[in-house]
Amino acid sequence: MTFSQNNYGTKTESTQLSLEGKTLRGYRTNFDYGWEEVRRGWWEYARKFGSPLNMKTYYKVTIPSETTDGNVDLEIFTQTTECKGGTDFFLGLENETYKEQALALLIDFKKSFYINDLVEEIEEKQKLADDLGDEYREMVLESRKQKLLQKINQLEKEVEALKERIKEVERAG
Repeated sequence: MTFSQNNYGTKTESTQLSLEGKTLRGYRTNFDYGWEEVRRGWWEYARKFGSPLNMKTYYKVTIPSETTDGNVDLEIFTQTTECKGGTDFFLGLENETYKEQALALLIDFKKSFYINDLVEEIEEKQKLADDLGDEYREMVLESRKQKLLQKINQLEKEVEALKERIKEVERAG
């Protein structure tokens, strides 16, 4: 049994994109995941602080002015595109005043995305280990019990390795 080998990296690049006839300045980063997974991940993440609106080729997230202490709603634009080896993700704003916050938001989303994936993997392995434990308790043959115990120990090692990967992602930023 092995776990996924998606590598987290904090590499971002400053770029611009034209959407809705507007030139948006923002940042691009790459994910080792499929396009649809990243889009779904962004939608779930953005719902925590705004109202994401699917515009077919990109998302527009409106953050109400009450939460930004401003007079105007803040709009964040994101676009997810397939590329060789994964997915490119762009996050930009029309208002450059919040450029630093946009970069911080992009990095936080990416970090959250990778950690959530690792946590899901840990939960799957723990469930499998629990199921094997139930089978172990019911097993009569000693040789079969030993094989089940080896599988459970292997799953525990994999869970510990995943926990270490979570710590690496948290340390990376």
